[in-house]
Amino acid sequence: MPVQEQYETSTLRLWSPLQRQLAACGQVKASPQQWIGTIRNLQKKGVSAVELEWSGVLPMLGEDFEANKVFDELIALAAALDGKVPREPVEQPPSVVHVAALLAFLANKPACEIVLQRHITNEYAPQVRYEKLPRPIKFPPPVVLNGRREVRILHYRERTFGLCIWLHLEVDAGLFGRHRYWSLSVPRGRKKLATHSVGRHFASGHEALAYGRALIGRMARRLSQEGFVGPTKGLNHFTRYSLPGGDNYTEWLMTAPNLSVQYWGEHFDQPNIVAHVRTTERPSLQGPRLLMMEEVQSDWNQALREVELNGEILDNTDDAEDLPPDNPFRYHWVDAALRMMLLFAVDRGFEAIAWLPGWIHAERFPWANAAGLSGFYDELFPKAIRKLSKSWGATITEVSIPTQTRKYFIRTAKGQNGYLIVEKGTNREIEHCFPSIHEADEYRLTLEKPTTEQVPALLISEAMRADLIANGLPCLGAVGRRA
Repeated sequence: MPVQEQYETSTLRLWSPLQRQLAACGQVKASPQQWIGTIRNLQKKGVSAVELEWSGVLPMLGEDFEANKVFDELIALAAALDGKVPREPVEQPPSVVHVAALLAFLANKPACEIVLQRHITNEYAPQVRYEKLPRPIKFPPPVVLNGRREVRILHYRERTFGLCIWLHLEVDAGLFGRHRYWSLSVPRGRKKLATHSVGRHFASGHEALAYGRALIGRMARRLSQEGFVGPTKGLNHFTRYSLPGGDNYTEWLMTAPNLSVQYWGEHFDQPNIVAHVRTTERPSLQGPRLLMMEEVQSDWNQALREVELNGEILDNTDDAEDLPPDNPFRYHWVDAALRMMLLFAVDRGFEAIAWLPGWIHAERFPWANAAGLSGFYDELFPKAIRKLSKSWGATITEVSIPTQTRKYFIRTAKGQNGYLIVEKGTNREIEHCFPSIHEADEYRLTLEKPTTEQVPALLISEAMRADLIANGLPCLGAVGRRA
């Protein structure tokens, strides 16, 4: 059965202050020049100058009308609203323009609209999640197998399908130490997991884990051949760059589909991504369920910022064609991303949005500029959060989240086609080369220990939730005082 891939678009939207204020201005008909004055005055009511500029409504109403063919449609709509049908195209702008015609113009593919998307598939691809079990305080009674006394301890359990990895330890030390090996067991009633006996012995734990992962993969392929379609799931690219312990890792893309220009970033095969946010869902020790923003980034606006910093603004030259095009969220992409994620958190019932401090990002990306990461996640990002939260009188707090240590990292095996797990500090390599970075990361997580981290968060009160559900948030401009 062919894999069905697509970009799923959320129904969540940030609304246009220009459209709302124009609809509520109380003016029904006016001349183009009168409308220009009225629309400019809407900036006093929270309409952003950026949205006004990118909407194109003022040039359409002004001296550029002869070069703008949209006036033909505008005139026809205005005439229809008056119950008249123009006999031929008008060479001059209409003497009276109806507000409904202006609203229709603004609603037709607005440049400042952004949509929330994720790359999805309905291919059945079950998630393999191994959990390492603590050693028991008291070992079970030994049994005699192959002439040796041994105990069997549950070492790993797969959380989705219940596969068990057992560690077998010899009780009596022999000439070469205590013999040990691993085995795998399939839960009763899970015949789809294995059509043959799995009574194999493995020399290491990671070999047993890999075999269990292969069993689940073969089961998924058999089910797909039988026509089984799994639930829609995200196709994510950077799962391993998330803090251990989160659920439902997702890469959210915020795109501006109505712009006349196109920009392709380096991370995703989708044009005009204003910002992308990588999220997980987590509990906190204080109680609230968190939408964790693992990373917030904009390839497009970072490229524009680098052009500014390097002084490479070139006009009327051939090189100017290679520069990234402008977009309405050039200086407002962080605000837009936060507003969209806050709406998403409220829509999905989260009790807080949280983000990671700069030092965790610097640890995650050692090749990046640590000072720049700290400046963004510890200063600029919280400043934007505080500005947004003031609308409801909310404040930033700190919460504790359960996670795992990060004592190991993955690197490419020199001279081999694979990946190694290395202990930080000592650079000691785990004696196995993994064929894929995904398998290496899966095993790396089994080596880490439980721990907690403190992260900043914005709690969502019930009054704040009710207000956001009822009134939403604007795409640009001030949010203002809210309930």
